[in-house]
Amino acid sequence: MLTFTGLCVSALIIAPLLSGCQEDSRASKLDPHRASAVADARLKQAQSNLMATFGQRTPDARTPHDSFDDRQPTLAWTAPLTREDGSSLAPGQISGYRIYYRLKHTRKFDIIPLSDASTTRYPLNGMPPGAYEFSISTVDVDGLESRRSEPVQVNLI
Repeated sequence: MLTFTGLCVSALIIAPLLSGCQEDSRASKLDPHRASAVADARLKQAQSNLMATFGQRTPDARTPHDSFDDRQPTLAWTAPLTREDGSSLAPGQISGYRIYYRLKHTRKFDIIPLSDASTTRYPLNGMPPGAYEFSISTVDVDGLESRRSEPVQVNLI
């Protein structure tokens, strides 16, 4: 299994665009285990920031990056720029993504395949209400899939 670093996932539920991951140019100079640890730390920080934001933001606390309709629940992520071994991952090497999701009270994950590598947002407004868990993996042009991102908990009302 091929793993990519830098995949950051966040959910936008009645909140502005939240981003917590930016690719670190130093990641390509790290050994594979360190690159993985750096990516994991970034993902955990982004998830922590996201969860702290739910229910905490008010309309007057918006930032300049808040530019789209915040009433539509949306899953958003940043494409990885490196593989776990620290080598570069050009955008042309990504063929798409897989969104794994489940209702928190179930064991089985369903998959939403996305074959457009430029897609980094997925609207959740068509999903039934419930408490969900989402994670995303990257698929390269050779069909190799990364490990899943850290899960994000989302409550759709």
